[in-house]
Amino acid sequence: MTAVYGAGPIKRERATQAEMHERHLALCSIVADAAPTGVRFCYYRAVSQGIVPKTDNGYRMVQRALMHLRETGIIPWTFIVDSSRWMRKPETWSSGDKLLHEVARTYRRSNWDDSDERVEVWCESESVAGVIFPVTSQWDVPLYPMKGQTSASFAYAAAMEYKDDERPLIIYYVGDYDPAGLEIEAHLAHKLRKYSARADMTIERLACTRQLIAELDLIGGKPKKRTWKHPALGVQPFAGEAVEVEAIDAPILRNIVSDAITSHLDEHKLAVTRKGEEQERALFLRMANGWSDDDEADLDGGELS
Repeated sequence: MTAVYGAGPIKRERATQAEMHERHLALCSIVADAAPTGVRFCYYRAVSQGIVPKTDNGYRMVQRALMHLRETGIIPWTFIVDSSRWMRKPETWSSGDKLLHEVARTYRRSNWDDSDERVEVWCESESVAGVIFPVTSQWDVPLYPMKGQTSASFAYAAAMEYKDDERPLIIYYVGDYDPAGLEIEAHLAHKLRKYSARADMTIERLACTRQLIAELDLIGGKPKKRTWKHPALGVQPFAGEAVEVEAIDAPILRNIVSDAITSHLDEHKLAVTRKGEEQERALFLRMANGWSDDDEADLDGGELS
């Protein structure tokens, strides 16, 4: 007699309405505290608070909850960043006075033209770039997201920006602490030094580092491999757990980057720059307000007054 086995019932534990409500409240608090932030940053904070397990399913819980909270208007869409996708369009204006008003509103003087040093920030992914961009933008520092290993073309274009700049060059790197992250950083350094012929540049990893992992008690996991390849030194061993940058709370990561950048800024020079920026912005506004209807008509007619 042949035994016939049917499919057994699969019991899936579903969260109760009360549990989902508590999860949503906790995520609202996380996002409000960290915005702008990313889904993966929120996931790690949720894991550290015991809101979800450190599993793929736990990550999906956070994804679904954040989508629901945004679609229902509980969390503003702008609080969760996605810098991996963007729209491309030439910048245009409806009239000359609109342009002048926009210049008056957005004009900024460079913080670094009179600086004794040049500073850049590179990061491993677009998701991290979206979280630290408010800081690099505030301090007028170039931010280069790499999306994994940087291409030769991307590294070459960046290197050409400072090939003939004689000032000391400091590059801060933000990436995962794992074999792949260490490999990406090492190959980036190799390419930038090769294409710029600037062997004197300083490249410093801000995060993740062993020190930060210990200080912040960051959540890690088993690395996919125990070695990584340095372009000059060959195969290197990897010790410890693999830790993603997203395991660092977004506000803490922004503070780390901000502290590194501002250590190179002279407060007096910065104050002078801000004063000049304010005066020039007022000048642009006066120019915008002085744009007359007659000027507009002359331009419409193809003539310059």
